[in-house]
Amino acid sequence: MLSCDAPNLCITMSNTVIPFFFLTAFLLSIGCTSDVRQEEYAGLLQQAASLEQRHCRLKSSTDSLWDVTSARLEKAMPPGFPAVDRDIFLKARNADHMRMFMSFQKLDAAAQSLVNEAGNYDAILAAQVQNLLKQQQDFEKRKISFLKKMEQKDAASVQTYAAELRTAGNGICR
Repeated sequence: MLSCDAPNLCITMSNTVIPFFFLTAFLLSIGCTSDVRQEEYAGLLQQAASLEQRHCRLKSSTDSLWDVTSARLEKAMPPGFPAVDRDIFLKARNADHMRMFMSFQKLDAAAQSLVNEAGNYDAILAAQVQNLLKQQQDFEKRKISFLKKMEQKDAASVQTYAAELRTAGNGICR
């Protein structure tokens, strides 16, 4: 409580200070909220780009894995290997699919090991893809929540925010 020798001054200060305090707090909260929204938006843009980069790396890793495996497998196939199976094996990009064929047993141990190792690494990449998909779903929820908040605060800008978030990762995989 304020103690005051001049009661009229204290009343005036009290009547002025309290509304001034609330006005200042309100204005600061608007500014902080705006800053928080901009930080959240920047974070979402960065996350969108990061998720797309990870997607590109995983796709590239998977393609590279099977390109190299197919090239090595082609060289390792015995001369009498069935032509239809040869074509399937070289295009399959799936170790389990290759192992289903009886002709898989016609491959030497090194070629079978090559397919098995590629299958193991492919399983690791597939798990990473699943993790990435979960992160993308979580990102979409955060993005929608952000856009709903923005729509309440600044309906005119929501379409711009949405378009920028939608295209934030475009062009990364090139």
